[in-house]
Amino acid sequence: MTTKRPLLWTLSVAITLLAPVAGAQQAAPRAETQESDALTDKARQLFEDGVKAAKAGKWDDAHAAFLAAWAIKPHYQIASNLGVASLRVGKPRDAAEYLTLYLREVPATKVQERQRAEASLQEARAQVAAVTVRVAPDGAEVTVDGASVGRAPLADPLFLDPGRHEVGAKLDGYVPQAQPVAATAGGTETVVLELKRAPAPDAKRAGAGSDVPPAPGVSRDGGRTAVLVGGGIATGVGAAAGVLFTVLANNRAGEAERLKSELTTGGLNGCTNTPRPAACMQQSEALDESARYSNVAFWSFVGAGTVGLGTLLYGLVSGPSEPEARVRVTPTVGIHDVGLSVGGAF
Repeated sequence: MTTKRPLLWTLSVAITLLAPVAGAQQAAPRAETQESDALTDKARQLFEDGVKAAKAGKWDDAHAAFLAAWAIKPHYQIASNLGVASLRVGKPRDAAEYLTLYLREVPATKVQERQRAEASLQEARAQVAAVTVRVAPDGAEVTVDGASVGRAPLADPLFLDPGRHEVGAKLDGYVPQAQPVAATAGGTETVVLELKRAPAPDAKRAGAGSDVPPAPGVSRDGGRTAVLVGGGIATGVGAAAGVLFTVLANNRAGEAERLKSELTTGGLNGCTNTPRPAACMQQSEALDESARYSNVAFWSFVGAGTVGLGTLLYGLVSGPSEPEARVRVTPTVGIHDVGLSVGGAF
């Protein structure tokens, strides 16, 4: 059959190339020579098995035998036969790779051999896409769909089955890149990937100039603003509590004064009589509650003042990260009202 002629012709040449070379064997140690002879004999036997299978049209067996021989002796002549066998078993991508390797290494003087291999390569390339990959810098690992296929620069184009693929490159110290490719049968593509150096880690940048970096998700200005607002709110609440308890203390003091007036007759306090009127106990309770409310009001004002002063000092000492972003929060306490005064430049 005409489809077998290139394969059988190449096989005869390959068997000759796998024969022992006398001069090289004489210079090698005996143990190494024996091991080399054993591997060569094994590869030759597998090669001959592939020849027999190919003559019988058993391409699956031929492909397996040539593949095993290639694993032992990856010679370019075996690549030629393996490429043709791959084509016959429906593996055009593998066929294109092996035949391309053969044509790259076979001497230019072997004109007829090259012509036969080129014809088989054209048949394989009609079923796959050829992708030329250019990557900078050299040494980057090239990947197809996440699997490594070698390092840049690649000697041969990549052969891809029709469909969508992703060609990428990665190298330590560089940002990985990837590019999608829509491979078509018989098509050609060129992928250019230029890796950029990864930015150097900068610990000071995370802290915005601070010796201690801020907690994740919380900016320095955000934390300062939270302290100022929280301090202002606490000051306002304390001042409001002081006003409230002051009002209560005054009310109870007024109630005690009213009861005192009712109990006083002719300049004499009725509570000195025996038995004492019930209003005397009410007056005493009103005076005690007025004193308690006055104490609570006093300490509420003290706490509000302390928090307000601390918040003010923090705002002055910490300072905003931007010169124009100044915020001032001041508690305002009056006779009839209480609140916060917020001002500054935003």
